[in-house]
Amino acid sequence: MYNDNTKNKKYRCSKMGNESSLPALSQEINVQNTTKAFIRDYEGLFIGFGKRQNCYPYREQNLYIDETETDVPVIILENDCLYAEFLPALGGRLWKLINKKTGEDLLYHNDVIRFRNLSIRNAWFSGGVEWNIGIIGHTPYTCESLYAAKVTGKNGEEVLRFYEYERVRGVYYQMDFTLDEDNLIARMCIYNPSEKTVPMYWWSNIATPEFEGGRIIVPADSAYNNSDGTGIAKSSIPFDRGVDVSYPERIPNTIDYFYDIPDENKKFIANVDKNGKGLLQYSTKRLKGRKLFSWGHIQGSKHWQEFLTDKAGDYVEIQAGLGKTQYECIPMPPNTTWNWTECYTGVQLDNSVDSDYAVLVSDIDAKVDTEKLEKINLYMAENVAFEKGEMIWRGHGWGYLNNLIHKNAPEHLEFLPCVQTQKWVDFINTGKLKSEPTADSFLIGDDMYTALKAYENQNSTEWQFYYQLGLIDYDCGRFDRAMENTVKSMLLDSNYQNNHLYMSLLKNDGDENYLYYAKKIVRMKADDYSVVESVFKTFLEVKNFSGLIDCYEIISEELKENARIKMYLAVAYLNSGFAEKAEKILLAHGGIQVSDYREGDKMLNKLYRGIREKLYGEDPKSVVVPFELDFVVSGI
Repeated sequence: MYNDNTKNKKYRCSKMGNESSLPALSQEINVQNTTKAFIRDYEGLFIGFGKRQNCYPYREQNLYIDETETDVPVIILENDCLYAEFLPALGGRLWKLINKKTGEDLLYHNDVIRFRNLSIRNAWFSGGVEWNIGIIGHTPYTCESLYAAKVTGKNGEEVLRFYEYERVRGVYYQMDFTLDEDNLIARMCIYNPSEKTVPMYWWSNIATPEFEGGRIIVPADSAYNNSDGTGIAKSSIPFDRGVDVSYPERIPNTIDYFYDIPDENKKFIANVDKNGKGLLQYSTKRLKGRKLFSWGHIQGSKHWQEFLTDKAGDYVEIQAGLGKTQYECIPMPPNTTWNWTECYTGVQLDNSVDSDYAVLVSDIDAKVDTEKLEKINLYMAENVAFEKGEMIWRGHGWGYLNNLIHKNAPEHLEFLPCVQTQKWVDFINTGKLKSEPTADSFLIGDDMYTALKAYENQNSTEWQFYYQLGLIDYDCGRFDRAMENTVKSMLLDSNYQNNHLYMSLLKNDGDENYLYYAKKIVRMKADDYSVVESVFKTFLEVKNFSGLIDCYEIISEELKENARIKMYLAVAYLNSGFAEKAEKILLAHGGIQVSDYREGDKMLNKLYRGIREKLYGEDPKSVVVPFELDFVVSGI
């Protein structure tokens, strides 16, 4: 079943730069943080539960360049029927699932691995199947390594296992993959070893082609969506406002449909082409949610599709999750294990793809053997799930550190320290924090706070000791205590990192002195993208356009040419009465190319409309934004 375990394959892949030098403290665009619900309270949803403002303590991945031919590590599972290819260094992504008899990829296989700003940490790429855990906004490990192990079950089963420790929720998780004839079987398990209830989030995100004349088939007659941006409502399926949205190519604007599958129905979703052929995903009952995401078909939608790929064509996402929607997390009780099994397989309709929707649902339903899948889930629990494996790819050291403190990692999962965690391992073992010029990792949670405080006397002269306490306080909303610890840190060594935290605390308090510290940290680190971008974004938030323009003059020449920084500068120019300068920046070289333009951001559209109004007297609402600048997928 294994093919050489791990090897490299040539793919055009973006190159990742350094992670952010600053912790993620500001709120990002996040639908869960802003969405209201207009649904009945008995729907059983946990809307807004477990919301997070940012990706802290993970560092943002903001710096990357477009793709070059690169050796990408892959792990392969195959039998006579299927070829399954995984990317261990990129979140364990299932990249290909090929029917070996026909040569067809059952998934949407992007022709490039092109990083774009769609994840909570920024960097994300489209294609294959992504395994999302913890917090909304894709997994923190989208563009990171997971542990991988080759596992042999009690009866000789060959299984590929991915696993990691998720820091925000404090849980361990594992994914066991095996092949059963023409089925890819994925048994998932989440371990909450703590004494507290944690918000839990999981969605398997499956990219599939948007077929001409194809349909999405789900055993539901209603769905939740936030189509107008005002709040979550419920609509009928497959017809929504006169459009049969089971045909993805008919959907006008970007939208999520979260299907309300009745408890008694089988849990499945299928995407088939005009000939009734495609991918079927189904699962055991715990994975109750199903979703369709479509970019839609207006200009901005088309631009996003081209922005994410080269010539692979358009795609849609069919997804499966623990909750009914992605506006919520599900309460996971203390000392609890959740598991379920998913099946990925090809499907062929017996009826015409244009048949009545109920007929197609019955057609797929007859092909879904959930009884067999429940037996597989139980079998793997008894014979595979707790077997130790041979590590074939290395993940991160946070699971090792957490287990060092709490002794609560599953015994069959091996974790190792890494460079970023070694100093914390040494700290736990010695009680002394090693002095460093900068902090390259950030801690989270009251358990880590307690571990630090236990050794305060030994570390009372270390700036980073109090800086880390301040960060944890800030993340927990203890702003007064965060201020005390941050000031202690700055008195020991005033640097751009603790000054940035101090600036954030002042801003949170509404103290305008934070603007002084914003300029100060730019002067300290004029060549650091993380610092400059954070400060410039802050200036725009408070409409301090002159401050941004002034700071632009002192940053490094390299950063002056950064597309995002120049976009911010153009906004500042426009709002300062220099529309000509803004236009020159915006339209240079055929239109500014901001590689990390954020999903949901409307800055470029508003900038272009504002320039046309100021310079040419045009009505902003009637301005047609050029394709290369248009990323808006609904509304103006």
